[in-house]
Amino acid sequence: MNKKQFFLWLGIMANALAMILLTFYFMSLPWLAGDEKLLIWSTSAIKFANREVPASEDFALINTSYDLQLIDRLDEFGFPVGQRVITDREKLTIILDAIAKGENTPKYIICDIHFLDSTIFDVGLDTTLQKFDNLIISYHLNDYGEIETPIFNKVNRGLSDYVIGSVFDGVYKYQLLHHDSLKLTPLKIFEDLNGTKSESIGPFVKIGNHWTPNNFIMNYRLLQKDIENIEAGFNPVNLGELLYLEELDIQEFVAGKIVVIGDFFENDMHETLFEITAGPLILLNAFLNIQAGDTYVNFWFFLLLFVSYCYFSYMVFVEGDYMESRITKYFGAVKLANYLAGFMSYLIFLTLLSCITFFLFNIHLNVFFLAITFYLMDKLVGLIYAKMKN
Repeated sequence: MNKKQFFLWLGIMANALAMILLTFYFMSLPWLAGDEKLLIWSTSAIKFANREVPASEDFALINTSYDLQLIDRLDEFGFPVGQRVITDREKLTIILDAIAKGENTPKYIICDIHFLDSTIFDVGLDTTLQKFDNLIISYHLNDYGEIETPIFNKVNRGLSDYVIGSVFDGVYKYQLLHHDSLKLTPLKIFEDLNGTKSESIGPFVKIGNHWTPNNFIMNYRLLQKDIENIEAGFNPVNLGELLYLEELDIQEFVAGKIVVIGDFFENDMHETLFEITAGPLILLNAFLNIQAGDTYVNFWFFLLLFVSYCYFSYMVFVEGDYMESRITKYFGAVKLANYLAGFMSYLIFLTLLSCITFFLFNIHLNVFFLAITFYLMDKLVGLIYAKMKN
């Protein structure tokens, strides 16, 4: 190998490493290109058709959509200016108090309710909530990105906003840590149930001994239609309906299960990859993703990216490539196709790579943005070569 070839391959490997870093930066962005959504939907649909549905007996879903109460809406000076609707905290207190008395307690309780306003039932509810050491409540960020602290500040809580994805037109990506410090609810649930700790390291989150991208496309195991299908066994029971049961029956309903309490049908609905889905169900799916290690990365994932990006970098630094010549040959009469042949070649190869990474490692790549990057580098190197020849 001569000196020129040595520096060529050194540049190819350096560029491959740089593109791996850029890949994880693109993963952290809160949006997807339209073509990427189609690719992600189609590949996810294939995997979803062969999904492993969790056992329905491991979960108890309690719906609060129809159990509401009116409270005063206060202005900035504390004066009532009308009324607002919140979850009925009296009913919630009664149910949780009955659960707390049972010998066989739930495995975990996810209470996806926004406890921001005060009511006359808060003292009793706060006392009941503190009886559990395996319970978490939700908190949110306001329009300015500031934490809206729940009134029950002595109770375990997690951030339940869909920080990544909902910025635009739906919850497509999910984030585990916001601003490297605020842990989202599914991650905190996993920590509590498994006795492990997590920390943010660059674009990754280290969970115990495993590494995962902080932002990822969710692999849904449960859809909204599953909880609406009586035969599936996941049907949420309305909070008020539980009040008709004896305490022993309530305790038996939740014993040893992960209990999810929240609005499953009305006011907490979000667009996702497949359909409009309830917020509590999105939280549960995110937890199941972490529990199954869906997005854990390993040496083989990085090796696959490195080898693939070395080839793409070779396409950048060495003039011409097979795919581009084929596209030019068959569509050369179309000026636009001829001009974009290089971009299409990168897009096709990256699409194939993303399919491989998804089916092997459950990780999608932002193929459109990566293809643009490789294509622009290709054009830049071509201009440099042209100037050198002149």
